[in-house]
Amino acid sequence: MTRSLRSLALIVAVAFLVLHLPFLPPSLEDLDSINFALGVRDFDVAKHQPHPPGYPLFILAAKAVNLVVPSEAHALAVLAILSGACGFLALLALYRALDEDAAGHHGFSNLVAALLVVTSPLYWVTAARPLSDLFGLAVVLAVQVLILRARSRRALVVAAFCAALAAGIRSQAVWLTAPLLVYAYGRQMFVRESKREAISSAALMAGAYLAGALVWFVPLIMLTGGPTEYFRVLSNQGAEDFTGVVMLWTTPTPRQLLRVLQAALVAPWSFVWIASIVLVLAAIGLLRMLWRDRPAVVALTVAFGPYLLFDLVFQESVTTRYALPILVPLSYAAVRGASMIRSQVLVVGLALLAGFNVFSGTLALSGYAAAEAPAFRLLNDMARSFGGKPEAPVLAMHRRDDFDLRRPIVWADSRVFQVATRLPAPPKHEWLELVKYWNAGGRAPVWFVADPPRSDLALVKTGRPPAQYRWPFSLPYVMGGIRPNEMDWHTIDPPDWYLGEGWAITPESAGVAREDGRGPSRGGIQGWIRRVPGPVTLVVGGRNLSGGGPVRLMMEIDGQPFDETSVAPGFFLKMPILPAGRLAGAGDYATLEISAEPPGADFAIEQFDAEPDGRIVFGYGDGWNELEYNPTTGRLWRWTTERGVIRARAPAGKALTLRLDGEIEEASSSHVVIRAGDRAVAEYDIVPTFSIDAKIPAEALSGDELVIAIETSAWYIPAERRWRSRDQRHLGLRIYSCVLVPAS
Repeated sequence: MTRSLRSLALIVAVAFLVLHLPFLPPSLEDLDSINFALGVRDFDVAKHQPHPPGYPLFILAAKAVNLVVPSEAHALAVLAILSGACGFLALLALYRALDEDAAGHHGFSNLVAALLVVTSPLYWVTAARPLSDLFGLAVVLAVQVLILRARSRRALVVAAFCAALAAGIRSQAVWLTAPLLVYAYGRQMFVRESKREAISSAALMAGAYLAGALVWFVPLIMLTGGPTEYFRVLSNQGAEDFTGVVMLWTTPTPRQLLRVLQAALVAPWSFVWIASIVLVLAAIGLLRMLWRDRPAVVALTVAFGPYLLFDLVFQESVTTRYALPILVPLSYAAVRGASMIRSQVLVVGLALLAGFNVFSGTLALSGYAAAEAPAFRLLNDMARSFGGKPEAPVLAMHRRDDFDLRRPIVWADSRVFQVATRLPAPPKHEWLELVKYWNAGGRAPVWFVADPPRSDLALVKTGRPPAQYRWPFSLPYVMGGIRPNEMDWHTIDPPDWYLGEGWAITPESAGVAREDGRGPSRGGIQGWIRRVPGPVTLVVGGRNLSGGGPVRLMMEIDGQPFDETSVAPGFFLKMPILPAGRLAGAGDYATLEISAEPPGADFAIEQFDAEPDGRIVFGYGDGWNELEYNPTTGRLWRWTTERGVIRARAPAGKALTLRLDGEIEEASSSHVVIRAGDRAVAEYDIVPTFSIDAKIPAEALSGDELVIAIETSAWYIPAERRWRSRDQRHLGLRIYSCVLVPAS
């Protein structure tokens, strides 16, 4: 490398520091970072401070930084940032070592390849996080350089000792260094050594590796309470890692294979178009190296191939930071491919791409540093809200949050409040604990911490929108697998109504009902409605999916029948009125039971509401399709057909506003007409993403029920547009939000 390139490399390393140090995290954020911070404060692997295998040398380095940087979170982040800058220099050294056995030298290309690695969104953002990944990677790269440059027995012995030390920083280092040690030993033995010297070298290397491991392993065992205690803790951690964690080893399906490949090869670049460019160039570069630089291909394969296989098969696919080491060979091969296509033009293009990554990554870092992690903002808000409350709340959570918030609560113990009780969080049935609590007479406010993609709280009339806790930036995948992640906080006073098992109000609850074998025709379903003296309007809608004809639908209140009807196959919507006094009785809630015959019929209740007289209530009638959702985000929507009807009841003499937010597909615009009865009350020409506020005049509200029709000129049948689809539905407007409120 020329002097000018060395100077440029130092400038890049310094710039890396300058662009990261202003963005130190205001709090810890991941379970691992909390465990590391607890370990810096008081090292005890038995208490998961940090979690097994223990990371003793990483904690030692973090403790050293903590002497200068008082905050544990900042000390861990500063160590990561310093490691990220040093990692850039180590990358240059590694690429140069690969070139020693290749045809020619590529100083500028290696600089661009290293720049592509460190500016990738995953590397750039992870470098500011209080985690061990960057420190471990920087050390691994340095050890790989030692191994590749080793040309003597002594150099190999030193490299073996250092490789063992690297395993005391991150255990994954073994996959990145041990195979390369064997390769370097085999290369040296084959070229230079006799059989006796080879055996002697192997023994010395093994001894050096063992000595390097004992340097950190013996103190680790002693500090954990002895071998028995350490291996008990380690085995428990191993059992946790293979329980409830989605990886290719436990879920060997084609879909999971696609997920792990996406996490390893696409996620580090955040954007599919960037990943596509890099992967295509890398494929070209690998073909070129197979033709001209086979030693470099062999070295890269040995150095990173075992880790790639380990990552794909045995590591959790959603945790994208595990893909950091894979960036190293990909970028090297991509720059080789770019150099082959048109001299240095594409290499310069990759440098510009790195500049784009710096811009988007730095924007993300500014958002990352702008606010505490969602979990700690939630705990702070709860602590502030608790002050002065006359009654302690009941705490409930979705299972993921129940597990993930344990360590943040330990870390933030001075801010944690006392709760009346903490409800269990059985998987997929967390809302049932609320049902049990209210049915047992509990009336204290419930604080429910919800996982945003989940939708089971639609089975409870919560009454107010939740407080939302989100990351203040958007850069896809870079925080993949972070725990705890984003969350919602619902404050639920005793609700107007709540539902038990077997309801299909959302796709999630429908799936749980199917798994549990519950439903109207499978033992009946129950709900509980607050007792009020006046009339109450019910909304009961759903589908008869049985092909055998009509199903008899029966409804009871407190064991007394009040409605029975025959439901033909297809969608249906009923809005019966319970007369004044019908909900009278003992206790705060009346029990609603809905059953269907014949037993076992495919019949689902997908809509429900219960509102006393004087409130607005509505249901989705003719011309609407079933509720759908995105399982990743939890976003729900319904498709209209070319004409979707809303049936509503509202106080007479008052105007209403119909608010619709949604999208159209397969068209650039649509003409939408809103009708109240036979009268057109509003017309709109909408674009693919739209928001509508249509006023329904007071004079349109005549009679007991208001019929609102939503008509769209743009609709399509998926099976006629997409050759693989068999969907014959008429799809008009995709409605994410439909609200009927008093006009302002």
